[in-house]
Amino acid sequence: MNSADTQSSSSIGVLSDISASDKHCVFRSGTSWFSVPAISVREIMIAPDMVSVPSCHPLLVGVCHLRSEFIPVISLNALPDMDASETAPLQNKLMVINGSSVWALLIAEAAALESLETLITPEARMDDANHTPVMGTAMFRDQIVRVLDPNRIFRRAQQTLEDLWSLPAHPLRKTNSEQGSRL
Repeated sequence: MNSADTQSSSSIGVLSDISASDKHCVFRSGTSWFSVPAISVREIMIAPDMVSVPSCHPLLVGVCHLRSEFIPVISLNALPDMDASETAPLQNKLMVINGSSVWALLIAEAAALESLETLITPEARMDDANHTPVMGTAMFRDQIVRVLDPNRIFRRAQQTLEDLWSLPAHPLRKTNSEQGSRL
């Protein structure tokens, strides 16, 4: 056996030893492809009826009731700095994420559960919650896939909503005296 055969057989062994925690769930949101670590995905399903939150940022699509839980549903297309397509194809599936809390992403298509060779971006190494949720990029079926950190997506969405709701001019922040003077 020559050294090239030894090298290729050892590479195959490494690929077959990949654990479930190294797998990524590849999905499409709008016209862009993304992935999240498979271990963070609880389930993928057809989106149930959702209730929208009045005067809310478009990143919070709404809240759905699923198996005795109220779950907030986030749209990647509306997340700041995600550069997702404005003309999104039909998005009718939910990817329910388990993390510090349970929430869901509205997606168009779940494609595969794959081991991806990810090229890490320098911004992904920073611990600051305000940085992009994109950890890196990978290739999947001739498509560039942005590998996302679900915890950063959630923190980014949470911060965006808190910033919006803390604005003095936001309709939900009107005080009782302001509401009483208009009556």
